[in-house]
Amino acid sequence: MKKFRLIAVLVLACLVLAAATAAFAEGEPPMLGAAPQENVDAGPKGFVWAALAICVALILPGVGSALSVGMAGRAAAGVSAEDPEKGGACLVFELLPATQGLYGFVVAIFIAMGCGIVGGGDFLSLATEKGMSYFYGALPIGIVGIVSAYFQARVCCAGIGIVAKQGNGGMGITYAIMVELYAILALIISILMVVGIN
Repeated sequence: MKKFRLIAVLVLACLVLAAATAAFAEGEPPMLGAAPQENVDAGPKGFVWAALAICVALILPGVGSALSVGMAGRAAAGVSAEDPEKGGACLVFELLPATQGLYGFVVAIFIAMGCGIVGGGDFLSLATEKGMSYFYGALPIGIVGIVSAYFQARVCCAGIGIVAKQGNGGMGITYAIMVELYAILALIISILMVVGIN
C-alpha cells in the first residue's frame, strides 16, 4: 500500500507540475525595462493542454491498473501454488482491476480524435480554451480511475481469499464489480465532457 501511495503521489505531482508549467508558460521572458508588448500569446497553445489531457486519461488509470493487477496477481499466485485448480477462479479477480486502464485508454482515444492528433486535424493550432476543456474532461477518469483501481484490487484480494477457502468466489466478484461502478460513471462523464467540446 505504501508503494502504491508513493507512486500515485509521484504521478500526480508530475501531472500538477506539467499543468502548472503549461499554465504559466510564456514565450521568451521580456527584457528588464522593455516596454510591454501587445498581442503576444502569453499562454500555452491548446495542444499543450490536449497533450496533458491525454497523459492524465492514460497514465493515471494505467498506473492504478498496473499496480492493482500486480497486487491481485501476487495473491492469486499464492492460491494457485497451493491448489492449481483454483487458478482459473483467481484469474477473474486479477483481471478486474485492469479495466480502469482500459477506460482511460478509451478516453485518451476520444481526446486524440477530438483534438486532431488522430484523423489529420490541425492539432498545433488548437485553441487554448479547447485544449483546457480536454484537460478538464480527462480529470474524472484520471482521478477516479487510479483510486478505484486500488480499492478494487483490495476487494479482489479478499475475493481470492474466498476462492482459497471455498473454491469459488461468486459473491467476491459481485463485491469487486461494485467498486467498478464508480470507474464506469467517471468514464461516462469524461466521454460526455470530451464529446461535448465543440
